[in-house]
Order: sequence, then C-alpha cells, then structure tokens
Amino acid sequence: MKSMRTNRAVGRFRLFFLLVLSVPYVQSIYAQERITLGLTTRNGSTSLPYVVAEEKGFFKAEGLNALVVIMQNQVVVNGVLSRHVDYGGTFSNFVGAAMSGAPARIVMSVMDGADHFLVTSPNIKRVEDLRGKTFGISSFGGTPHSEAVAILRKYGLNPEKDVTFLQVGGSSARYLSLESGAIQAAMIVPPFNHLAKKRGFNQLLGFNDIMSMPVGGLAVHTQKMKEKPDEIVKMIRALIKSLEFIRTRKADILAIIDKQWGVKEADVREDMYREMLGLFSRTGIPSDEAMRNVIRLVRESRKNAPEVGITDVADWSFARKAQ
Repeated sequence: MKSMRTNRAVGRFRLFFLLVLSVPYVQSIYAQERITLGLTTRNGSTSLPYVVAEEKGFFKAEGLNALVVIMQNQVVVNGVLSRHVDYGGTFSNFVGAAMSGAPARIVMSVMDGADHFLVTSPNIKRVEDLRGKTFGISSFGGTPHSEAVAILRKYGLNPEKDVTFLQVGGSSARYLSLESGAIQAAMIVPPFNHLAKKRGFNQLLGFNDIMSMPVGGLAVHTQKMKEKPDEIVKMIRALIKSLEFIRTRKADILAIIDKQWGVKEADVREDMYREMLGLFSRTGIPSDEAMRNVIRLVRESRKNAPEVGITDVADWSFARKAQ
C-alpha cells in the first residue's frame, strides 16, 4: 500500500512537472498574432503560392500564424490601408493606391508574367467584336482592368466609350458571370479559362502576348514596414519556399488542381501546370521593365494618375533579405 501511494505521488509530481514545462509552449502558441492575408480567390495560379504556403505549413515554419482570407479586390486594398488586413495578395490596385499617395508598398511579386487570358462569349471571335459589349473586371484600376485597357487600345478600341466595364470580383466570379451572360468578356486565369473553353467560350489571347508584367504580389502598409520588418521578411521567405515547392512537387500541384480547382481531365491539368510553371518568380523581385509596364498600364486605366518611379510603389529590400 505504501508503495502504491508512493507511485501515485510520483505520478502526480511528474504530471505537474510536465504541465509546468508545457505552459511556455502553450503560451507561445496563443501569443502568436494572427496575420491576415487578403486574396480574391483560393483557386487559380495567382493564388496558388499563398494557398500552398498556408496548407503546406511554410508560414508556420517561419513562426507565422498566417491565414488566407477571401474578399473583393478593393476590400483587400482598403483592408491593408485601414490596417484591418495585414497583407494584400493583389498587385495593380496597390500600385494605383501608392501612385495616389496611399501608405502602401508592394514588397514582393509572385509571378513575373501574367497568365491572364481574354475569354469571350461564343459569338465574339475577335477583339474588335467587343464594341458595345460588357467587360467584366475585378475592380477599376485592378490588374484585369489595366490589361483590358491595354488590349482594347492595341486593337483600336476606346476603352472609355466602346465597352462597358462591370466590377464583378475575382476570376471565379468573372467566369460565373460569363456563364450567366451578365458579361461578354473577361480576363481570367487557369483553371477558369480551360473550363470556359470546354463550354464553348473563346480564348482570344493571353496577356503575355501583349507585354510582360508582374501579377500577384505581397503588399503592406508602410507603417508595418517600420514596425515589423522581420515579419515581412519571414512572409516573403515562406512564399519563396512555396514557389520552390510548386516548381519541384509537380504531383502535389496536380493533385491541388484536381481536388481543389475541380479539373478532372489529366491532360488539362498537365497543360495548366506547364503554362503557369515558367511564370512564377524565383526571387520575388520583378524586372524594372516589367514594373514600368505595370505602372504605365495603371496610369492609363486611372484618370489623372501622376507619373511615379518604381520606388514610389514598391520596396524590394525585404525580398533581398529573404533570399
């Protein structure tokens, strides 16, 4: 009996000791501040690096409690500017905001080129046929709007008079709007362009056929750049790991395209992976030429936008530290 009481006492002491040791660990978990990353959709190539970083634990490996939150494009920008959202995963809208003097900068680009495709209703077979039609965009000044303006001008149309732009949201929303007939044209990304083609819609061209420009980025409030520079470097480092994962783990990415994007045809998944693979950035820093292209496009899609330099809208110092 005495031995049993002694064993129970030792057991209680061990349990107490383990609980005491675990307190700092538990406290450290709950002490991790939740980081919100705003995107317009979880599906599609532009969103893939962020989703992979979240689902495969690259954010956690950097000690970050980061959560991808889906919202409208302009809500992403407003959220970052109001500091209700920590990071934005869109690009052109933040370029436009910074050009207007808003306290935001892009600190990373996840894609060096755009995999956006101009998809139209079955009866529209040429860009010139868009005259008088409704063109779906994410938001005014966003990447799809800027791309649409460039394409229309290249083919002799006046973006302000010849088409009607309608803000409908991210690629998934634009695809659904095409299906419903609410719009007759949109710039959309994989897998939605492939789904549209299978349903009889026309893919007229890819924006990379027009020019090179970065899409998908990491944007942040300038105050956070001062307050939490290390956190920004860790976010970028996690995304760079995610980009490497996408390049080297083909089977895993094909599984995501299958299960999460809903693309069941093996040949279509292979085509999509091959199309987007060469567009993902290796360093998170686009070329100066590509940045000048996006700045020019944003200026053309926004009235009275001032002339600015790259350093007025972007800061690559954090990406350099993350290498």
